[in-house]
Amino acid sequence: MKTIVIPFDFSPYSLAALKTAQKVSVKSGAKIICVTVIPSEVDYDKLSDEAKLKYTELREEKEEAERILPDYIHEVAPAKADIVQEVRIGVPNELILRVAEEFSADLIVMGAYGKGYSQGKFIGSTLQKVLRKSTVPVLAVKEALDGNDFRKIAFASTFHPDSKQAFAKIKSLVKAFKSSVHLLFVNTPDKFTSSDEVKKGMDLFQSGNEEIVFHQHTYNDGEVEKGILGFCQESGIKWLAVVTGKHDKSPTYQISTTETILFKGDLGILSVKV
Repeated sequence: MKTIVIPFDFSPYSLAALKTAQKVSVKSGAKIICVTVIPSEVDYDKLSDEAKLKYTELREEKEEAERILPDYIHEVAPAKADIVQEVRIGVPNELILRVAEEFSADLIVMGAYGKGYSQGKFIGSTLQKVLRKSTVPVLAVKEALDGNDFRKIAFASTFHPDSKQAFAKIKSLVKAFKSSVHLLFVNTPDKFTSSDEVKKGMDLFQSGNEEIVFHQHTYNDGEVEKGILGFCQESGIKWLAVVTGKHDKSPTYQISTTETILFKGDLGILSVKV
């Protein structure tokens, strides 16, 4: 893992994401790219120099953010490693993904909410869009994860062959923390799967990853999301990886397992696409 992108909007949740990313950086040696987006329908990056002169207010906001960010971040999240700061103007989710592509990010770490958060609100719309569109693994947090939290991770899956491809994307992160990986299959009445079939899938998943410590678990519940949350709470696990499908063209009202678990619990959720 070489590069981590952190969207930072001065909210407590973005600070939790930054502190989490710093823990990952210390273990992996990855550099941190902190991106602050000044919201606008104007795609400022793509304007000519002449056209940019027309947007005085936006330009002044950008210059102010560039001036105050270094000292502010050093004050709230001091660390030895330098943080590269990018201030952009435009649509937040689009700019976050653009920066991740420009810097060839291996991981995006985001807060569950932005600075417009109100109590009881579902997860932030920017996070939802990034989760749906990003091809890079996205770790979403409500609270900062510390070094001990990273020592155990749950990997919830149906353990079809494509889940092994998804794990390959986060394997370096797991190895950096020497995390024990708790493979989790939630059995529900409507999609019941035999123990033999689950074990066969998990055994195939583990094959070729012998340097990782795995534990296999089947957990019974009426709903997948409830089962995942229940298992993690009982096992003292603070972060979870979930393999997700392609939702980039899905309507916003189609809520995925990743988003539901993040909303209902306090786990850090690592969304990984095949």
